[in-house]
Amino acid sequence: MLSYLMGVKLTHETRDAEDRHDVAIPGGCILCGGDLAVRFAAAGAVSFCPRCNWLSHPRVRREDGNVYMMHPASGAA
Repeated sequence: MLSYLMGVKLTHETRDAEDRHDVAIPGGCILCGGDLAVRFAAAGAVSFCPRCNWLSHPRVRREDGNVYMMHPASGAA
């Protein structure tokens, strides 16, 4: 499982009526290094990289005031 800290400055954050948070993480894509768009909602998180079209459903947790995103490794053997 790949895990990293979202310790970067967010370039954009919005909140809507359904309590969803949209953020952009510059250079946050672990595949190509492109900007990562992340939506946090009560049902979970979804991330998307428009450069390489990678879509993921990362696991998110908060600990000691930090937010961690974990992208589970997956693939066919």
